Amino acid sequence: MRLSETHAMKNSSGDRGQPAAWPALLTGACLAIAGIAGLGLAFRQKARTARAAEEKLALHRARMARQALCAQRLEHDLRSPVGAMAVALELLRTSDDTDTQREALEVLERQVARMTSLTEQVHEFAQGLND
Repeated sequence: MRLSETHAMKNSSGDRGQPAAWPALLTGACLAIAGIAGLGLAFRQKARTARAAEEKLALHRARMARQALCAQRLEHDLRSPVGAMAVALELLRTSDDTDTQREALEVLERQVARMTSLTEQVHEFAQGLND
């Protein structure tokens, strides 16, 4: 078949004046690639957001652990003077010995001072919870 016959066959098949299909295919492929790239960007953004949330949660948990340790220490430190004061009061009630009573009063004075200091620490701790 000669070239002119091939050209004539193409023109007689109804393709005359219609655009070729490849530009539409190319445009569709480009749009698909852009959509896939957009999905990749969205997934990366979600991953960054998830990592930021995990880091924030880890910082919150660490802060809560520090606060729990501080509260436990304060609780322990408050129990010690209370116990010493209870013993000193019992000695005051039951002993007739003036030296024992004087020592018990000194214990009470020291423990009251210690508890005053501890209540200041509790106050500072409570303020730290609000930060």
